[in-house]
Amino acid sequence: MGRSAKYEFIGDERVRRQTLRKRKAGLFKKVSELKTLCCVDACAVMYGNTGVQPDVWPSPFEAYNLFQRFNNLPIIKRETNMMNQEKFIRQNILKVSKKLEKEKKKNRWVEVEQLVAKNLVEHNLHDVSNLEDLKDVAYLLDENIKLVNEVQNIKRAGNENGTGSKRGKKK
Repeated sequence: MGRSAKYEFIGDERVRRQTLRKRKAGLFKKVSELKTLCCVDACAVMYGNTGVQPDVWPSPFEAYNLFQRFNNLPIIKRETNMMNQEKFIRQNILKVSKKLEKEKKKNRWVEVEQLVAKNLVEHNLHDVSNLEDLKDVAYLLDENIKLVNEVQNIKRAGNENGTGSKRGKKK
């Protein structure tokens, strides 16, 4: 991941203008690289705090034409991949929530597997008193039985077709 940096207002006017000039050049360079490497139409418009004239890359004419092309698109196409901050945050929250649920399920199955292993070692499943735990243990055992049966069926089918293991057979 990138470096984490604290972003805060630059109090010194001279340093702030110098930083803006450097970052603006970097931003315009990135847009230029994006345009060249990905073969896309791109422009950048940046208003400074002076409010006089915006800085435009590559040229005001090209930027105007690109904005006109964008505005002439039907609204549905225009807003297809458009995202504001609220939509972006909601999308990220949804993604993280799904990931959290997946991890919770994964952790639950690890707990159930540990419970089964512990009780098998102790030869005692009577300690499992929670109904949810019992249901989960039963489900886990059913899934494992299905898996074992599938493996056996595949091996049986391989042996019947003559494609079974040839280990130990001499020619």
